[in-house]
Amino acid sequence: MAYENLNFKKAHMTFDEGYFYMFDDGWDTLLQRLADGGTAFSYPLSDTIDSAVTSLEYDGINFWTLQDPGAGTITIRRWQVENSICWLKNTLNFSTFDSDTFTVEHYHTSLAATASGGTTDIQSASYGTVITSGTVLTLGPNSSSQYEDVTVSSISGTNMVLVSGTQNAYDSGDEINFYNNLWIFNNDGSGSLHKINARTGANITTYSDSEYDNITACTFARVSNVTSSTVDALIYSKATNLKYLNVNTMSLYDTMTMDNLKVNNTTIIVIYDIAIAGNTIYRLQKEAKYYGGDYSWTYYNYVLSTVRRFIDTVSISAYPTILPNNAVNVSEITTIVNDQYGDGVVNKPVSFTDTDSVGFITINPAYTDLFFGTGEAISYYKAGIVVATVTITATATQYD
Repeated sequence: MAYENLNFKKAHMTFDEGYFYMFDDGWDTLLQRLADGGTAFSYPLSDTIDSAVTSLEYDGINFWTLQDPGAGTITIRRWQVENSICWLKNTLNFSTFDSDTFTVEHYHTSLAATASGGTTDIQSASYGTVITSGTVLTLGPNSSSQYEDVTVSSISGTNMVLVSGTQNAYDSGDEINFYNNLWIFNNDGSGSLHKINARTGANITTYSDSEYDNITACTFARVSNVTSSTVDALIYSKATNLKYLNVNTMSLYDTMTMDNLKVNNTTIIVIYDIAIAGNTIYRLQKEAKYYGGDYSWTYYNYVLSTVRRFIDTVSISAYPTILPNNAVNVSEITTIVNDQYGDGVVNKPVSFTDTDSVGFITINPAYTDLFFGTGEAISYYKAGIVVATVTITATATQYD
């Protein structure tokens, strides 16, 4: 076997601060592993789990598991690690569901000002439009490693009034974490995506569309380098695409092409779960394609992608395609260089080679369009003096 890393026995994972996690229903433990597959720790569960976990999410405080035992029902549980034990905090059951994946809409910010013990007034550094009356915030840790949950009574801008005073004191910059909704993909034959209150389990909105059918992996993350600004997105895999969904408008920020095709360029490799940290995307798979070869594994391992834009495709064309062999006429050589989002890359060098010993490329390297994002790099081939078929090759270089 080659290119193995995690060797997870179950088809789910999540990631946090250098560690990968998996719920083992056979041993009733939360397994923590390093990137090379070495076990860092194993947390016993407070309660047994009676069926395999299908999907796993982490919101910065809580682990969330999805179980789909069949018969049209699913169970979502919230867990929290305390004193080296993973404690069950809440269980939500849903009927008429057939789901492989879900995610938790969660946000992370910090206190913008010091909060003394007992205060009912706090200020967040961001997310004033996401936090509403009734939102439960987890404050901390503070300098004494203390946490607590507080409930927002009202908010104006980023200034919040709490239902009751804080138990502990906090400094400016201490963390604020909170979650709002669950997003569950339902394979109901037509496809639907359910927005559900993560605390009560009440259905808020159902979005019905074949786009949401047979989704096997998703997550929620704050990412940069997708659009011109940093975004919070529901991110899900669909065939060979990774899609970034704005949950406020239900429109796509962007769509990214992945390399989850076998060498035959037809067979799609299944992605079982996704985790994102910074610009790195971890895709849990049982197969992968590396350097022109297909690989299959006994267990599940991560395959890397990146959110950051990079050169993905290079296409080349010539006009005209036939020239007299007079050492005078030229053909315009146009190269289109796109990134994994299908957008033209900016100001990247494209180098050319040709098989004509006399004819030559006049501009080498040429650079992709700097101003309009077309990804075009234009050069010219000047004809040689021998009647022959000339092959011109273009190579684009990332550098950064």
